[in-house]
Amino acid sequence: MNFSKGAGGSPADLAAVKQPAGSGHAGRRARSERLILDATRELLGEAAFGSLTVEGVAARAGVAKTTIYRRYRSRNDLALAVLLDMVGDVSTRPYAEDAGTELTKLVDRTVELMSSTVMGRIMKGLVSEVAADPELARVYRERVVSHRLADVGALVAHGIARGELRADLDPEMVTDLLLGPIYYRFFLSGAPMDDGFGKRLVTTLLPAFAAQRSSGPE
Repeated sequence: MNFSKGAGGSPADLAAVKQPAGSGHAGRRARSERLILDATRELLGEAAFGSLTVEGVAARAGVAKTTIYRRYRSRNDLALAVLLDMVGDVSTRPYAEDAGTELTKLVDRTVELMSSTVMGRIMKGLVSEVAADPELARVYRERVVSHRLADVGALVAHGIARGELRADLDPEMVTDLLLGPIYYRFFLSGAPMDDGFGKRLVTTLLPAFAAQRSSGPE
């Protein structure tokens, strides 16, 4: 599951992480993969991103370093694999009955994961690495960013179908406007995101997203 082009890996290889372990070589590979990801997640939960090493993961997982290097180029790829393993946790399905509630749930869930789980620690550790490593950035955009766009796109489509949101609303712009403030506060300003943050944010943005209501005959 190496992300390196030279090694023939691809983001599609990560699908093997969630396949059940069977028998034979494929089963052993899936089991060792699960051990590696679980060990990486545990270590990231215990210490800062900078403390993560391939040697430490190998020791915790009970596998050889060569087993890890056959799948991953570096600790950055290990951390990204854990992030991809968690990426579905933000989804707000099943959907609520109105767009405002759905969008607020998405913001609240994102804040919760960023603030209180290992996901936030991984994001903080990877942000500069993604900027410096084109291959890491490609996988991140294809698997993490695209997943967020799909989540928000589904919420926007539901809101449009119910007549609550503008038919011309751009899901990518909605994603930027909803999640941008979270990342700004999390990475830069350090401003708090309390329990009411999601509702205040969506209440501020929703008038710009909402469909125009007909005033009816004078």
